[in-house]
Amino acid sequence: MNIAIIIRRLNVKGGAQRQALSLARELKNMGHNVVLYTFFYDKEKCFDDLLDGMAVFASNLADPKRLSELIDPNTDVLNPHDQEAYKVAYFFKKGVKNIPSIWMMNDVPSKDFGFWKESQFNPLLRRSFAKAVYHKIYDFLDSRFIKAQEKITVLDDWNKRLVREHFGKNAVVTRSGLDIDKFKFNEHKTGGSKGVKLLTTGIFSPHRRFEDLIIAVSLIPQAELTIVGDTSNDKKYYEKLKSLAGSLDISDRIKFLGKVSDPELVEAYKSHDIFVFPNHLQTWGLAVFEAMACGIPVILSRTTGASEVVTDRKNSMLINPKTPEEIKKAVIELASNPDFYSSISRNARKFVEENISWKRYAKSMLEVFNSARY
Repeated sequence: MNIAIIIRRLNVKGGAQRQALSLARELKNMGHNVVLYTFFYDKEKCFDDLLDGMAVFASNLADPKRLSELIDPNTDVLNPHDQEAYKVAYFFKKGVKNIPSIWMMNDVPSKDFGFWKESQFNPLLRRSFAKAVYHKIYDFLDSRFIKAQEKITVLDDWNKRLVREHFGKNAVVTRSGLDIDKFKFNEHKTGGSKGVKLLTTGIFSPHRRFEDLIIAVSLIPQAELTIVGDTSNDKKYYEKLKSLAGSLDISDRIKFLGKVSDPELVEAYKSHDIFVFPNHLQTWGLAVFEAMACGIPVILSRTTGASEVVTDRKNSMLINPKTPEEIKKAVIELASNPDFYSSISRNARKFVEENISWKRYAKSMLEVFNSARY
């Protein structure tokens, strides 16, 4: 099968890029011809190892119609990933060849939904009636691109419900994967709640709710927190977090590590005691499964996609969002109970080994491709 995988950017390292490229490699290993199409391309700044040997075409313009003209007319299936890419599929189907397009929707592109989501972190936005009306009009004009998709795949049931609510279409849930060999298991042991070393990761954005974790650290004697992630994505949020740590007089216990390489990330999973993912309204959460694979016990919010597949108190610990006190209680319970801590660690690795892989994800996507073609 000739497959065109379309993604907005291949000049950054992010979850969407890793997902699309890992899918491309798996499909290629299965014998399919896969070509990548993107607006912006820089192998050095993306996952160069995943890009090795892959055919990539870039328009170097944020113009969906222009990029659609680069796609091989012999393509059998279009597979746009994330936002903007589905518009490229629309123009190809309209102007070149009407073939099935299966959109991997990592996040809902609806401006109306985006406005609502952003208002959950900035209450002042809720008063902006004019902006809300504009977003509804934009979504109406944008709907033709969504309607052109034969199938929509999502990572979790929450987004499946959102697709039905905002677009009136049924979506197929396909769980994302993980390179289990890269994130090797390391036996973790607890030394008690005092001095516990906590870790979290993510490109800086208010939905990460890092502030809840910082507040929780202030409630746990001698606890330390390392935050891994690109701070430049939202400098205002970064400054807010630093100010919060200062006001709580725990700046010396909060470390902002910034962007790191994959080996450095694995080392961070290895050297910390507990991984906390306090995100709110978060699609999936690849970092959760990376941490679980490495054997570091995980505490995560119930409003993340990842929470749909894990089991509370068996291979992880679930908390309600925006609850520093629940984070504190979960940390103390894990750190103070060596048997429970070790059980969570071992069960987490076992769960990832049995359920999360790129090969499994690729097979699920291939089934959707075939169902759209025949």
